[in-house]
Amino acid sequence: MRRHIELLFFVAVIAVLAVVCFFMPKDGISVAGTTLRFPSITEVLTPADKSRMSIEGLLSDRENSMKIQALPDSVIEARRKLMQAADSMRVRDSLLLADTINFYKTFFAENPSRFYLPDSSDVSYITDLIATLRREARKGIVHIAHYGDSQIEGDRITSSIRYGLQDKFGGEGLGIIPTLQMIPSITVQESISDSISRYLVDGTLVQKASHKRYGALGQLSEINGKTTITINSLAVKNKKFNKIRLFYSTRKKGLKATLTAGDLTYEAEDEAGKKYGMMEWDLPTKISTFKIRLEGDAELYGFCLTGDKGVAVTNIGLRGSSGTFFTRIDAKSFKYMHNALNTRLVIMEFGGNATPYLSTDKKIEGYYSSMDAQIKFVKQQLPKAKIILIGPADMAETVDGKLQTYRNLEKTVDLMQRVAKDNGVAFWNMYGVMGGKNSIISWVSNKPALAASDYIHFSRKGAEKIAHLFLESLNVYDSYSMFQSSLDRRKKELSKNRKKKLKEMSAKIPVDKTFADSISKR
Repeated sequence: MRRHIELLFFVAVIAVLAVVCFFMPKDGISVAGTTLRFPSITEVLTPADKSRMSIEGLLSDRENSMKIQALPDSVIEARRKLMQAADSMRVRDSLLLADTINFYKTFFAENPSRFYLPDSSDVSYITDLIATLRREARKGIVHIAHYGDSQIEGDRITSSIRYGLQDKFGGEGLGIIPTLQMIPSITVQESISDSISRYLVDGTLVQKASHKRYGALGQLSEINGKTTITINSLAVKNKKFNKIRLFYSTRKKGLKATLTAGDLTYEAEDEAGKKYGMMEWDLPTKISTFKIRLEGDAELYGFCLTGDKGVAVTNIGLRGSSGTFFTRIDAKSFKYMHNALNTRLVIMEFGGNATPYLSTDKKIEGYYSSMDAQIKFVKQQLPKAKIILIGPADMAETVDGKLQTYRNLEKTVDLMQRVAKDNGVAFWNMYGVMGGKNSIISWVSNKPALAASDYIHFSRKGAEKIAHLFLESLNVYDSYSMFQSSLDRRKKELSKNRKKKLKEMSAKIPVDKTFADSISKR
């Protein structure tokens, strides 16, 4: 009997819930200022969504789409017969050439991993950038500045880009690091003996300086007395360096520095009232740790740690930033540091923090205007540098109890792409590359997780994955440039050989001597 009662109880509960599901308004019922919602009958009876993408499969597809693939067996067989019926070597070369051209044409027009360029038919913006990095890295240090929000904080994403580009073009060290590292980093550890003040261009009112001299990092530290800073590189690759630079401005007392690295000790000093100074040490051996004792009255903008040649990549992550701070930096301090560093690429990765607030067309256009001003500022101060704007990653919020992509996110992505095109710079769609709508949910549920449980930030492994896809995108443009150069050389060789053959043929043609003499006398 007891079992029958339990069964009837459960049936009654289900019936009551079904009635509530059926009659509950879609928008819920407001009770004392609180909205009560309940799933509809349709939502309850609809099977759970099993269509979530396999992120590992998607990432594999993304990588494969950036490589020239082997042809299917059926196509190979058809082409083999064609080759047998003609000059096989010539036909084979022509078919391979057509396949290669078609691969690049399709990638530049359709692939989610492509760069969106001012002129979609002209990829020289990226190929010229790569050529510049290669050329400058052979002569000395060429710098890349990676600005972003908390998505890149602690050298996430940036460190993987650094490793990849240093493998490709050479280079060592960490780029620029702040003199006071408040956020834990996966690649550098800093400690300081005495308290010094730190100011941020995109911080709270308390964190802001009384002026705009924030330098290239958008932050500075103030020293008025003595302090000792210890720096230790934790990078997993290319961690050592032998060139150390300190950027600063002195005030009333000047600045003295004593640098110690193992058994080596160096001293340097600069006068008071020096705007935008730089101390530089070239060490005879490569190191991964050092101490520097500073004494004086100065503003400190950061250390630069590199080798003698190659690529240096700096991580500049500002938590909570929407990327609208550049125009609040004194142009001279910004320009001085970047010129001294030979910065040729500025990556601006923003949009995530702005997305929740872009609820109206007016706010969207307001953010467009702000980003437009930032890009124009960077272009004006650094005319030799290229700019790549990276849009936000997918982010999810809970709506009616369900996780889904932020409702304004795609508008943010479209806005970022538009402002990049209007300013003649490149755009990389991180949202599209990682899978588009609701993809962050699959990144979180992946094993191992590629994104954090806040459904906003990448995990460390996820950061490595997205950085790898960015590097692979660059590699496609680099391989295209090499392919195009090879074609140009081949055309020149063919033209040269054709002229040579024509000359040989003309030399063999008999010429009437009387006619030739009459021509020569005219």
